[in-house]
Amino acid sequence: MAKILLTRGFWLFLVGVLVGIVLVGLSARAIHITSDPRFCMSCHEMRIVGEQGWMYSSHYQNAHGVVAECTDCHVPPGVVATLWTKTRDGLKDIVVHTLGNPNPALMDWDHLAEQARSKIRDEACLRCHENLTPKGASIKQLIAHREYLRLGGEKRCLDCHTEEFHGRFREMLPTPEELAAALQSRR
Repeated sequence: MAKILLTRGFWLFLVGVLVGIVLVGLSARAIHITSDPRFCMSCHEMRIVGEQGWMYSSHYQNAHGVVAECTDCHVPPGVVATLWTKTRDGLKDIVVHTLGNPNPALMDWDHLAEQARSKIRDEACLRCHENLTPKGASIKQLIAHREYLRLGGEKRCLDCHTEEFHGRFREMLPTPEELAAALQSRR
């Protein structure tokens, strides 16, 4: 036993295990911090989406008092899927923020919304919206959701539900004319 403790391989293995434990702990902490809506809205280009959209939407303000946070919709469940999505989207956001045009008034929100919706899986919606045909639902809702269930994946939740998540935050953005006037007045 004493001979094993003196070998270089044993100490390298032990250091490797300790480094691994520290990295897993730091990764878990980073995932926790970056999953908070305050972190998501810490960049000014996303602040308007959160403060003027999400906070006024039914996913924040509702009779049940349930709040769907950014990761509930934008990050799929599972460790590998979570790590992949947070890494991919985090790097993209950093590139857009530093190299792109982060001015919310100049961003192509239609394109960004299309990209975001393409990444959101129905499973994210169904985690909270398990009962698609509840008592008291409107006829329109019942017909649409029964058709969704009948088609078994041919349609997506977001094919119909397009404005519920971030509300109508775009109404808060200046028009191109207002932006041009504001930029002109700064000169």
